[in-house]
Amino acid sequence: MLTQKGYRVAVLAVDPSSPKTGGSIMADKTRMEKLSANENAFIRPSPSGKTLGGVARKTRETMLLCEAAGFNVIIIETVGVGQSEVTVASMVDFFLVLMIAGGGDELQGIKKGVLELADAVAINKADGHNVERAEIARRQYETAFHLLSPACLSWSPPVVTCSSIKTDGLDNILKIILDHREKMTAGGELQKKRKEQDREWLKFMVREGVQEWFYNSPAAGVLADSLREVETGLTTPTTAAAKVLDCLKGRKF
Repeated sequence: MLTQKGYRVAVLAVDPSSPKTGGSIMADKTRMEKLSANENAFIRPSPSGKTLGGVARKTRETMLLCEAAGFNVIIIETVGVGQSEVTVASMVDFFLVLMIAGGGDELQGIKKGVLELADAVAINKADGHNVERAEIARRQYETAFHLLSPACLSWSPPVVTCSSIKTDGLDNILKIILDHREKMTAGGELQKKRKEQDREWLKFMVREGVQEWFYNSPAAGVLADSLREVETGLTTPTTAAAKVLDCLKGRKF
C-alpha cells in the first residue's frame, strides 16, 4: 500500500535468537512474498543476538543507511515476544503496538508496560468470526489507556482494528501515523524526541564499549576466577561481583 502511494519502504525485521544455539529462523522474506519482490521495498532480516529490547545491536546504524539510500519509510519489526519491546521506542518516531484478539492475551496486554510507550494500538486479524472479539479487545485497550499516563500531552493513543488479509484498516493506520507526525512536528516535540533518542544512543554505545573493553581487560581473568569460586561454593555472587568491580576501580588486578 505504501509503495503504491509513492513511498520507498525499508523493513528491518528482527528475529529472536535462541539462547542455547544462538540461531534465528530469519523467515521474514518468505512471509512477505509480494513486498520482497517490490522494487520500491527493501527487507533486511537480522538476528536479535544477545541484544535486549526486541531489536538488533546495529538497528540504529541500519536505519541511517536506509535513509541515506533514499528510503523515506522505515519499519522496524521487533521480535514480538511481549514485554521486551521497549528499546525500539527510543529509536523510532512512531511506536505502533500490534495485538490480536481471541488469543487470551487481552488482559496480559493491558498490564504490559509497553502500552505506556505506544503511540497507537492496532488489533489485527479483525476478520471472519474474529471481528466481534477484535472490537471487544479494542474497547478494553481504550479503557486501559484511560488509566495510563500519556507519553505525550499533545497526543492520545488511538486503538483501531485491522485485517492484514483483507487489508481493512490499513489506510486508517497510515492516516493516524501521518497525523501524529504533523502534530509532533508542529509542536517541536519530534525534534525534542530525536534529541533524547540521540542521547540514549550515546549511552548505549558507551555501555557496549565498556562491556567490550571489560572482557578484553585483566579484570576478565578475575571474573573467570570468581566464577569458579561461585560454582564451587567458596564465595557468594554478591561478594564475587564486588571483587571484580574493585578491579575496575584500579585497586588491583
